[in-house]
Amino acid sequence: SDMQDIRIDGIGKIPGGSFGRLVIDGVGECMGDLEADTLKVDGVLKCRGAVTVKELNCDGTARFDKDIQAGRLSVDGFLTMMNGSKLEADEVLCDGSISMDGQICADTVRADGLIRAREIVGDRIIIQSYLGTWGKLFTKGGSKIELIEATYVELKGVTAQTVNGSRVVIGPKCQIGHLDCNGTLSIDPSATVQHITGEYTMYDKE
Repeated sequence: SDMQDIRIDGIGKIPGGSFGRLVIDGVGECMGDLEADTLKVDGVLKCRGAVTVKELNCDGTARFDKDIQAGRLSVDGFLTMMNGSKLEADEVLCDGSISMDGQICADTVRADGLIRAREIVGDRIIIQSYLGTWGKLFTKGGSKIELIEATYVELKGVTAQTVNGSRVVIGPKCQIGHLDCNGTLSIDPSATVQHITGEYTMYDKE
Protein backbone atom coordinates (compact mmCIF):
# COMPACT_ATOMS: atom_id res chain seq x y z
CA SER A 1 0.00 0.00 0.00
CA ASP A 2 1.08 3.62 -0.40
CA MET A 3 0.38 4.37 3.24
CA GLN A 4 3.35 5.73 5.09
CA ASP A 5 5.18 4.02 7.90
CA ILE A 6 6.00 6.23 10.86
CA ARG A 7 8.15 5.72 13.91
CA ILE A 8 8.05 8.12 16.85
CA ASP A 9 11.28 7.84 18.86
CA GLY A 10 11.22 11.01 20.93
CA ILE A 11 8.21 13.04 21.88
CA GLY A 12 5.80 13.66 19.05
CA LYS A 13 2.27 14.55 18.09
CA ILE A 14 0.47 13.15 15.08
CA PRO A 15 -2.83 14.47 13.74
CA GLY A 16 -4.31 11.06 13.02
CA GLY A 17 -4.78 9.55 9.57
CA SER A 18 -3.91 6.34 7.76
CA PHE A 19 -0.64 4.49 8.19
CA GLY A 20 0.94 1.26 7.10
CA ARG A 21 2.99 0.62 10.20
CA LEU A 22 3.01 3.05 13.12
CA VAL A 23 5.57 2.42 15.85
CA ILE A 24 5.68 4.43 19.07
CA ASP A 25 9.05 3.97 20.78
CA GLY A 26 9.02 7.24 22.65
CA VAL A 27 6.08 9.30 23.84
CA GLY A 28 3.41 9.90 21.24
CA GLU A 29 0.07 11.62 21.17
CA CYS A 30 -2.45 11.09 18.40
CA MET A 31 -4.94 13.93 18.13
CA GLY A 32 -7.50 12.34 15.80
CA ASP A 33 -8.80 9.06 14.40
CA LEU A 34 -6.18 6.51 13.53
CA GLU A 35 -6.14 3.80 10.89
CA ALA A 36 -3.21 1.45 10.42
CA ASP A 37 -2.21 -2.01 9.30
CA THR A 38 -0.04 -2.30 12.41
CA LEU A 39 0.14 -0.12 15.50
CA LYS A 40 2.99 -1.02 17.82
CA VAL A 41 3.39 0.74 21.16
CA ASP A 42 6.73 0.11 22.85
CA GLY A 43 6.77 3.47 24.61
CA VAL A 44 3.81 5.62 25.66
CA LEU A 45 0.83 6.49 23.47
CA LYS A 46 -2.15 8.67 24.19
CA CYS A 47 -4.78 8.49 21.48
CA ARG A 48 -7.73 10.89 21.41
CA GLY A 49 -9.51 9.45 18.36
CA ALA A 50 -11.04 6.13 17.36
CA VAL A 51 -8.65 3.40 16.23
CA THR A 52 -9.04 0.88 13.39
CA VAL A 53 -6.13 -1.52 12.94
CA LYS A 54 -5.41 -5.00 11.63
CA GLU A 55 -2.91 -5.55 14.42
CA LEU A 56 -2.37 -3.66 17.66
CA ASN A 57 0.62 -4.62 19.75
CA CYS A 58 1.02 -2.88 23.11
CA ASP A 59 4.22 -3.69 24.99
CA GLY A 60 4.38 -0.24 26.56
CA THR A 61 1.63 1.97 27.91
CA ALA A 62 -1.32 3.08 25.80
CA ARG A 63 -4.40 5.11 26.60
CA PHE A 64 -7.34 5.38 24.23
CA ASP A 65 -10.18 7.88 24.58
CA LYS A 66 -12.45 6.28 21.94
CA ASP A 67 -13.36 2.89 20.43
CA ILE A 68 -10.86 0.38 19.07
CA GLN A 69 -11.54 -2.00 16.19
CA ALA A 70 -8.74 -4.50 15.71
CA GLY A 71 -8.11 -7.79 13.99
CA ARG A 72 -5.57 -8.99 16.55
CA LEU A 73 -4.83 -7.17 19.80
CA SER A 74 -1.85 -8.24 21.84
CA VAL A 75 -1.06 -6.61 25.20
CA ASP A 76 2.11 -7.31 27.18
CA GLY A 77 2.15 -3.86 28.74
CA PHE A 78 -0.65 -1.63 29.98
CA LEU A 79 -3.66 -0.71 27.85
CA THR A 80 -6.31 1.63 29.22
CA MET A 81 -9.54 2.66 27.54
CA MET A 82 -11.39 5.70 28.78
CA ASN A 83 -14.98 7.00 28.67
CA GLY A 84 -16.67 3.58 28.50
CA SER A 85 -15.18 3.00 25.05
CA LYS A 86 -15.68 -0.33 23.29
CA LEU A 87 -13.02 -2.75 22.11
CA GLU A 88 -13.93 -4.97 19.16
CA ALA A 89 -11.44 -7.56 17.91
CA ASP A 90 -11.17 -10.97 16.32
CA GLU A 91 -8.60 -12.02 18.89
CA VAL A 92 -7.43 -10.49 22.18
CA LEU A 93 -4.25 -11.78 23.82
CA CYS A 94 -3.37 -10.22 27.18
CA ASP A 95 -0.30 -11.10 29.22
CA GLY A 96 -0.21 -7.59 30.61
CA SER A 97 -3.13 -5.44 31.73
CA ILE A 98 -6.29 -4.19 30.03
CA SER A 99 -8.28 -1.69 32.06
CA MET A 100 -11.58 -0.20 30.89
CA ASP A 101 -15.17 0.39 31.95
CA GLY A 102 -16.67 -0.53 28.57
CA GLN A 103 -17.24 -3.74 26.62
CA ILE A 104 -14.80 -6.13 24.99
CA CYS A 105 -16.34 -7.97 22.07
CA ALA A 106 -14.04 -10.60 20.55
CA ASP A 107 -14.22 -14.10 19.07
CA THR A 108 -11.33 -15.23 21.24
CA VAL A 109 -9.98 -13.74 24.47
CA ARG A 110 -6.95 -15.39 26.01
CA ALA A 111 -5.45 -13.70 29.06
CA ASP A 112 -2.77 -14.73 31.53
CA GLY A 113 -2.60 -11.16 32.75
CA LEU A 114 -5.30 -8.89 34.13
CA ILE A 115 -8.50 -7.62 32.58
CA ARG A 116 -10.77 -5.06 34.16
CA ALA A 117 -13.87 -4.44 32.04
CA ARG A 118 -17.61 -4.06 32.32
CA GLU A 119 -18.39 -6.85 29.85
CA ILE A 120 -16.55 -9.45 27.80
CA VAL A 121 -18.64 -11.10 25.11
CA GLY A 122 -17.30 -13.65 22.63
CA ASP A 123 -17.01 -17.27 21.58
CA ARG A 124 -13.97 -18.49 23.56
CA ILE A 125 -12.95 -16.61 26.68
CA ILE A 126 -10.02 -17.94 28.69
CA ILE A 127 -8.81 -15.72 31.54
CA GLN A 128 -6.26 -17.28 33.87
CA SER A 129 -4.96 -14.41 35.91
CA TYR A 130 -1.96 -15.68 37.77
CA LEU A 131 -1.85 -13.96 41.10
CA GLY A 132 1.93 -13.77 41.40
CA THR A 133 3.73 -10.59 40.41
CA TRP A 134 0.64 -8.96 38.92
CA GLY A 135 -1.39 -9.62 42.03
CA LYS A 136 1.18 -7.74 44.06
CA LEU A 137 1.14 -4.81 41.63
CA PHE A 138 -2.64 -4.60 41.85
CA THR A 139 -3.57 -4.77 45.50
CA LYS A 140 -7.22 -5.28 44.54
CA GLY A 141 -6.41 -8.79 43.30
CA GLY A 142 -7.08 -10.42 39.96
CA SER A 143 -9.29 -9.71 36.97
CA LYS A 144 -12.66 -8.06 37.58
CA ILE A 145 -15.44 -8.20 35.01
CA GLU A 146 -19.15 -7.55 35.56
CA LEU A 147 -20.43 -9.82 32.76
CA ILE A 148 -18.68 -12.65 30.89
CA GLU A 149 -20.65 -14.31 28.10
CA ALA A 150 -19.31 -16.90 25.65
CA THR A 151 -19.79 -20.42 24.33
CA TYR A 152 -16.64 -21.61 26.13
CA VAL A 153 -15.54 -19.89 29.33
CA GLU A 154 -12.49 -20.84 31.41
CA LEU A 155 -11.54 -18.67 34.39
CA LYS A 156 -8.92 -18.54 37.11
CA GLY A 157 -8.36 -15.70 39.59
CA VAL A 158 -11.38 -13.84 38.21
CA THR A 159 -14.10 -11.91 40.02
CA ALA A 160 -17.30 -11.62 37.99
CA GLN A 161 -20.89 -10.67 38.77
CA THR A 162 -22.40 -12.78 35.98
CA VAL A 163 -21.02 -15.61 33.83
CA ASN A 164 -23.04 -17.12 30.95
CA GLY A 165 -21.78 -20.03 28.87
CA SER A 166 -22.32 -23.49 27.42
CA ARG A 167 -19.04 -25.04 28.56
CA VAL A 168 -17.79 -23.38 31.73
CA VAL A 169 -14.68 -24.09 33.77
CA ILE A 170 -14.46 -22.05 36.99
CA GLY A 171 -10.91 -22.49 38.25
CA PRO A 172 -9.07 -21.62 41.47
CA LYS A 173 -9.57 -18.30 43.28
CA CYS A 174 -12.65 -17.22 41.31
CA GLN A 175 -15.51 -15.27 42.85
CA ILE A 176 -18.68 -15.47 40.76
CA GLY A 177 -22.07 -14.00 41.65
CA HIS A 178 -24.47 -15.59 39.15
CA LEU A 179 -23.49 -18.43 36.82
CA ASP A 180 -25.78 -19.60 34.03
CA CYS A 181 -24.63 -22.70 32.19
CA ASN A 182 -26.31 -24.80 29.50
CA GLY A 183 -23.89 -27.66 28.92
CA THR A 184 -20.97 -28.82 31.03
CA LEU A 185 -19.74 -27.17 34.20
CA SER A 186 -16.69 -27.60 36.40
CA ILE A 187 -16.03 -25.63 39.58
CA ASP A 188 -12.78 -25.69 41.55
CA PRO A 189 -13.20 -26.24 45.33
CA SER A 190 -11.36 -22.95 46.03
CA ALA A 191 -13.81 -20.96 43.88
CA THR A 192 -16.93 -19.25 45.20
CA VAL A 193 -20.11 -19.29 43.10
CA GLN A 194 -23.23 -17.82 44.73
CA HIS A 195 -26.03 -18.81 42.33
CA ILE A 196 -26.15 -21.38 39.50
CA THR A 197 -28.93 -21.68 36.91
CA GLY A 198 -29.40 -23.53 33.61
CA GLU A 199 -29.45 -27.07 32.25
CA TYR A 200 -25.94 -28.30 33.01
CA THR A 201 -23.93 -31.39 33.83
CA MET A 202 -21.28 -31.08 36.54
CA TYR A 203 -17.94 -32.79 36.05
CA ASP A 204 -14.58 -32.78 37.80
CA LYS A 205 -11.80 -31.33 35.70
CA GLU A 206 -8.92 -33.79 35.27
